[in-house]
Amino acid sequence: MSHREYIRIVEGSKNAVLMIHGIAGSPAHFRDLLPVVPEDWSVYNILLDGHGGTVMDFSATSMEKWKEQVASTVDQLLLRHEKLVIVAHSMGTLFALQAAVDHGNRIASLFLLAAPLRVRVAPDMLEGTLRVALRKVEGHATATAMVDDCSIDLNEKLHRYIGWAPRFVEILEEIRRVRGLLPRVRIPCVALQSEKDELVSVEAAQDLQRNRRFDVTMLKDSGHFAYGADDMKLLQQRLTEMLK
Repeated sequence: MSHREYIRIVEGSKNAVLMIHGIAGSPAHFRDLLPVVPEDWSVYNILLDGHGGTVMDFSATSMEKWKEQVASTVDQLLLRHEKLVIVAHSMGTLFALQAAVDHGNRIASLFLLAAPLRVRVAPDMLEGTLRVALRKVEGHATATAMVDDCSIDLNEKLHRYIGWAPRFVEILEEIRRVRGLLPRVRIPCVALQSEKDELVSVEAAQDLQRNRRFDVTMLKDSGHFAYGADDMKLLQQRLTEMLK
């Protein structure tokens, strides 16, 4: 699928799934999970503001716009559907956790991928980022996965990325804030973290496990952006179970 927003409205459906991608990410991150969503469920696989366009578009957006967009979408879905499940990746999990606190049991459950509650930048991530900037991703798994996941039209003029700095400062501040909300989450949550995550420390799983509402699984053969074949089968199985 493309990096565009994907909406499937099933008239009269009581159930809906909201999918929220990560920073600089894309609705395409959920391409392998979409097929397990029952056909009688509505799907809202949204594209966050400033994504799907140019480097300058991303610089012009903000954490506040993303939070407002997600909050507004959740409000609308709760008016239209009796049951709402949120599937989220990376930064998107922060918005999902906030929604769970704001709406309590009105949201049925959360399905969280790579919740970035503790950031750790691995050397492979630094090399991958450099390769992406230099357009030399071939043969490097992390760089290739980053490009596949990114919805932004990358630019060879590196000075244009200066405007991205505030976005990453904002996400670090949001991580610290949302980490403090974890004890207030009162709905069932499935969290799948990756042992080989290039951006998230394994300590993030420990933060989640302190709340018994979180069912935490460590994926053995996955990174932040890409999943091993067996891990993807597990993701599909766990999401299928949740949507039942």
